[in-house]
Amino acid sequence: MQFITKSHKLNPLTALHPSWNQVVAGIKRATIAGFLMMVALSVLVTDTSAQAQETDGASRRVVILNGTDPYLPAFLALDSALREAIRMESRVPVDFYAETLDMYRFPQKLFDHDVAALLRKKYHGLKIDVVVADATIALDFARRYRAEIWPDAVIVFNSMPTSSLRERSLDPHTIGVPVQLEFGPTLDLALQLRPATQKVAIVAGTADPDRKHLLLAQAALEQAAGRFDIQYLVGLTLAETVTAVQGLLADTVVLYTTMFRDGADAPQVPRDALKRIVAVSRVPVFGVFETYLGDGIVAGSITSYGTQGRRTGELVARVLNGEDPSAIGVQAPVAPHCIADWRQLRHWDIDERRLPADCEVRFKEVTLWDRYYRQVLAVLAVVLMQTVLIIVLMLNYRRLQRAQVALADEYGRRIQAESFATLLCARLARFSKERSLGAMATSISHEINQPLIAIKNYTQAAKQRLQSHFDHKPKVIELLGKIEAQAERAGAITQRIRSLVNASDVQLLPISPGLLIEEVIRVMESEIERRGCDIAYESAGDLPAVFADALQVQLVLVNLLQNAMQSVCSSDQYDKHIFIDLDPLNDQEAQISVADRGPGVPPNQAADLFEPFYSSTSGGMGMGLAISQAIIDAHGGRLWYEPNLTGGAIFRFTLRIADS
Repeated sequence: MQFITKSHKLNPLTALHPSWNQVVAGIKRATIAGFLMMVALSVLVTDTSAQAQETDGASRRVVILNGTDPYLPAFLALDSALREAIRMESRVPVDFYAETLDMYRFPQKLFDHDVAALLRKKYHGLKIDVVVADATIALDFARRYRAEIWPDAVIVFNSMPTSSLRERSLDPHTIGVPVQLEFGPTLDLALQLRPATQKVAIVAGTADPDRKHLLLAQAALEQAAGRFDIQYLVGLTLAETVTAVQGLLADTVVLYTTMFRDGADAPQVPRDALKRIVAVSRVPVFGVFETYLGDGIVAGSITSYGTQGRRTGELVARVLNGEDPSAIGVQAPVAPHCIADWRQLRHWDIDERRLPADCEVRFKEVTLWDRYYRQVLAVLAVVLMQTVLIIVLMLNYRRLQRAQVALADEYGRRIQAESFATLLCARLARFSKERSLGAMATSISHEINQPLIAIKNYTQAAKQRLQSHFDHKPKVIELLGKIEAQAERAGAITQRIRSLVNASDVQLLPISPGLLIEEVIRVMESEIERRGCDIAYESAGDLPAVFADALQVQLVLVNLLQNAMQSVCSSDQYDKHIFIDLDPLNDQEAQISVADRGPGVPPNQAADLFEPFYSSTSGGMGMGLAISQAIIDAHGGRLWYEPNLTGGAIFRFTLRIADS
């Protein structure tokens, strides 16, 4: 934050008698005497440079005519930017001359002609190229006396409100940058920051610029009529104004314009008056001038004095560089924008988020966190990651130690459990095979009964032949051969039963899948007839042999057929046809399907069909499908379930084709 210190000098203009109205004549004499002293001093200071510049034809002369207090913060900010812009943009050397009218605090009519006479004498015979008029009073003075004091000089003005500009007709050699004072947007901003506002108090002085600023504020208030009450604190002394502001209620905001003179005609510095008002105010104060920031106003729609000075300096440089002033003309006003004092926002507990998105916030205290928060966050993140990593490693180490101890115990228990589980699985598999064979017993007993009856019949026939007196040796030998064939047939049947019970290792041999299916149907023929079912077998023609252990694949088919018969033959409401299909799945696999039209499998149970000990019937052990899947897996095939689109279930499994 930049602080500008005002130095105090003895000046006849400020040594006024307390009773202004009684000593008007004395003030006039003192004012003229003061200006004579200022002119004399400026002549002494600039005489040498003026004489030197007369010999240098390349130099240009610029008079900066200030209509206000030369120590006014606004003028200091504007003047600094103005001179810097001229030095940067001008292609020729420039000499500056500064003149102060100070007519905002003192009546213009008292010494207007006297000042003009002094300046006319001072600049007699000195060619001035540009006169910079700071503020409306300076512009009016320069236009009135340009022909007498600075003939042929171009006037470049600034700090003139656009409303005042419309009241004047400017010649082509008068150009400049007007200013737009936005009391309306400032009032809207105040209401946005303090939505509970019910009253607006307007504070203004009595000098001519004070009255003009007050008129602009009144025009803005007229557009917002009815939204709040308005109180004018105008025409009061500074002390009375301070007292009035101190008594304002909490639902009020203050709109401060300017106070170059108070109600007692006492000269004032607007910023100093603002400080006294803010010191006692219990409500926030708003304004439109940049120099009020940092001295008490909360915010406003403000034009930068630095921007005004820079743009004015650029116009002066263009004129000095030879550009025609009439081609330059009057420029667009300097655009104001929202500026807020962060300290005042905190003081009045106003949320910064209420400000417009593009609002500039000044005097914000930048903490170490605000300045280096990215670096701090990065360091904290690294430290946190390292800390977490160390903790995780320590926890993992302890967990690993406990796990190693538990693993040793678990390993021993697991070995025992696996051994016991292997034994149980073997017993369960054997028991399941025996249960499956029980279902085949009826069919097998019927089949083995046929060779036994045949043997009995052949034996009786041979016995009769031997008892006869005829020589029937060839016939007897034939009968004995038939008896032997039937005995071998019965032996094969009993051997197949023994193999089904005791078989454990898979012995894959090329075999016709159709023969496997036909033999299973023949073995289960008696049970099929007993249950009243019908087996429909279809084959896609002569298929090549498959690699299979015939007995184990037959066991799978028996289990699937038993499940199908239990599903459809237990009730008369289902179709009792069971379909067996044999098809080539691809060049490497053949597919066997067993389908029924029974109740099917509920969707929520389909995933558990092949789990051990899962059974959909009350008397089943739930091992049939699990063992069947294990057998097919050992053959390198797949066993799965599909719902039958016409109702029921389809179980399919694949076997590898021997040629592949």
